[in-house]
Order: sequence, then structure tokens, then C-alpha cells
Amino acid sequence: WYQRRVRGGSKVEFYGNDGVCIFKYLVSERDPQHIFSISILLVNFTCFVFITVSYLIIHSKTTKHSRKTKTKMTTAQKKRQRKIHTKNSVIITTDFLCWIPFIVVCGLHFSAVIDASPWYPIFSIIILPINSGIN
Repeated sequence: WYQRRVRGGSKVEFYGNDGVCIFKYLVSERDPQHIFSISILLVNFTCFVFITVSYLIIHSKTTKHSRKTKTKMTTAQKKRQRKIHTKNSVIITTDFLCWIPFIVVCGLHFSAVIDASPWYPIFSIIILPINSGIN
């Protein structure tokens, strides 16, 4: 684990306390890196919103384009368009099911509403990699 001493003798454990070498998202106000961790979560949330809005725009534009076309779409074109819409829906849904609960749990942990420390390996080893693989 990466540790270093800061002013006052407190330890900074950047990669957490588990055997998993993944960034420590679940922090409290006492952790020296809490501002950095919360900033990263806000960047993740902003990226999620940007990706969702982008895919919704793609969906809207492809739907409008297919309606504007005067010629009838072939079966292959309809199938391709449905495939794009399905793929976009799966990406948005999996991102939502992964990141929103994760960000909410991190926020509740930071606010000391819950102790989510036991969930850290589940998010880090199972949920986040599954989402990355689907994307």
C-alpha cells in the first residue's frame, strides 16, 4: 500500500486498507484525501451525465432522420437502427445501474449516514469491472 506521512504525523493510505490495490473511494471527512476522492466522484458523475445526454441525442437524431427519409427503410436498415438503439440503451442502463448507486453509497458513507466499508471489494472487484467490460 502506498502510505506517506503528512504534517501532524497522520498517514495517507491512498489505495485503501484492503488487499485490493484500487483507489479508495469510500472516505470520511477525517481522511486527508477526501477532497480528491469527492472530486473524482463528481467527475465520474459529470461524465455519466454527459454520456447519457450524448446517447439520448444520438437516439433522437437517428429516429428523426429515419422519419424524415421519404424512401422506405429496408428490413436490414431497420434491423441496424434497432441494434444501435438497443446497444445505446444497454450502455446507458448499465452505466446508471453501476455508477449512480456507487456515487450515492460513497456520498452516504462520506456523510456518515452508513458505513459502506464492507461494500468496497464488491464495488471494486465485481460491479465496476462488469460495467467497464459492458462498455
